[in-house]
Amino acid sequence: MAMKENFISMAPDEESSAKVSLIDQNKTLMIDQYTSDVEAGNPEFVEDIQNINDAFDHFKPKVDVTFTDEEGGAVEETLKFGELRDFEANGGKGRLVENSPFLSGVKMKIETNTKIRKSIEQNRKLRDILKDAGSREELKEMLKSMLDELESAK
Repeated sequence: MAMKENFISMAPDEESSAKVSLIDQNKTLMIDQYTSDVEAGNPEFVEDIQNINDAFDHFKPKVDVTFTDEEGGAVEETLKFGELRDFEANGGKGRLVENSPFLSGVKMKIETNTKIRKSIEQNRKLRDILKDAGSREELKEMLKSMLDELESAK
C-alpha cells in the first residue's frame, strides 16, 4: 500500500511498514482539536504555520482533565502540550507523566512501594518479623512512633 498523503509522523505506516514522510510545503495540514476551549463554528485558518512546532506555538494546546485519587476524590488538572513528545506516556517515563503533578505523584508512590517491597523480599530478618503476628504488631507500633516523631519535627 502507498503512504497516506498529508500525514505527519515518525511512526511506521501500519499498512506499508514504511516511514511516513513529513508533509511537503505545497500540501495542506489539518490539525485536530486538542483543546476544550474552542468555540463551535468555522475553524481558524492560519497560513504562516510551516511545521508542527509552529502549530504548537500558535495554538498552545491544552486540555482540562479530572483524575481520581486513591480516596476516590477528583483532582482537576490542565495538561499542556508544547510538542509531540508531551503526549507520550511510555509506561510512566514519558513527558505526559513528567508534565503532570498528579501523575508524577502517582509514579513516585508506585516507585516507593516497589522499593519497599524489594527491600522486604531481600531482607531475611524483616521477612521473618512480618511472618509472626506479634512481631509484626511491634514493628507497626515502632514505625507509627517514628512517623509521629518525624511529623512533630516539622
